[in-house]
Amino acid sequence: MKRYSISFVLFAFFVVLALCRCKGGSDDADAGPEVAPVRVATVETGALTRHLGFIGDIEGQTEINVFSFVPDRLLAIDAKEGDRVKAGQTLATVRASSLGEGVKQVAAGLDAVRAQLTSLQDQQSRLKKLEGSGAVTSSQILAVDAQVAAAQAQGRQFEAMLGQARQRRGDAVITAPVAGVIGKVFVEVGDIAAPQIPICTIVDLDHVKIVVRVPEPDLPLLAVGQSVEVEIAAKPGEPVHGSVTRVGPVLDRLSRTASLEIDMENPDHALKPGMLARVRVEVERRDGVVWAPKDALTVTNEREGDRSLYRAVVIEGGKAVERLVLLGLEDGGRVEIIEGLKAGETLVVSGQHLVVDGDPVRVIYDEQPQPGAQPVKAAAPARDGGR
Repeated sequence: MKRYSISFVLFAFFVVLALCRCKGGSDDADAGPEVAPVRVATVETGALTRHLGFIGDIEGQTEINVFSFVPDRLLAIDAKEGDRVKAGQTLATVRASSLGEGVKQVAAGLDAVRAQLTSLQDQQSRLKKLEGSGAVTSSQILAVDAQVAAAQAQGRQFEAMLGQARQRRGDAVITAPVAGVIGKVFVEVGDIAAPQIPICTIVDLDHVKIVVRVPEPDLPLLAVGQSVEVEIAAKPGEPVHGSVTRVGPVLDRLSRTASLEIDMENPDHALKPGMLARVRVEVERRDGVVWAPKDALTVTNEREGDRSLYRAVVIEGGKAVERLVLLGLEDGGRVEIIEGLKAGETLVVSGQHLVVDGDPVRVIYDEQPQPGAQPVKAAAPARDGGR
């Protein structure tokens, strides 16, 4: 009897469970189709730009290597890396004892020639006084005239040699040819200076240039005067603005690239020669175009000519409406809409993959909206130099 009671209880439990399931299924059927949650943004108009990105080297607009013309031992180096110097300021001194002796020897030779010239001129003057009396012949006078001319020529030669000797002695004191900052010192006191070995470099840090190599396909897009943004690792997120100054007319035969230069003002010396710089050159700009976030669009198999069409989803009357759109200029995360969307339409930017044409949608917000509030617009992505 007990066995039958247990069986009856189990039977009753399964009957009740089946009835509950039937009731729940009926409620689900009455609930209707599920409404997909989406986020939206308003299709806007604005300016889009196209940029080309390069990596360039920063160089001083004026970088001068300073050499010693005197091949002798360095006695002193007055320049240190980072020092600001003026034109004519002493940078180093080379031993010049032999040059000083050379100046003395040439000066002594010049004195001897001048003394000889004075004696010959006195003799010439006496002979000319006696010329009319017949005491001297014309040949004697001509001979003295020739000796005077030779002595004068020899004197000019010694004067030139003395100037050169003094110049070489002056070259032992190495001075700055221009104003600037000492970039690098290559020698030390006691080294032998040589004309082919630089003593130091002088750099103008107030004005620098950025040199980049441009591939051949990009060269037709570049021109002098185009706007440029320059960013360095020392100041991320703080671009410096400039413009293209020079575009090289000749390509390197090995790399098939041409040089492009950008002159930059550098009052705080943040741009230092030797640094790498990220360069973004604006090569195209379009104002007043219809644009949308590219992440809101999905590529399709449809094409118009040689270009692919993209799928976009807009909201009309609380329902999803699919559109095929044709894209144009791309600017980072934004893209130009040539056909398919109009300014002011409500575009689904998140959740578009969950709906198809005609599905009801529910707009969700990042924050709780106030009564009567409009959907929050998606923020325009920052321009990142996309091509």
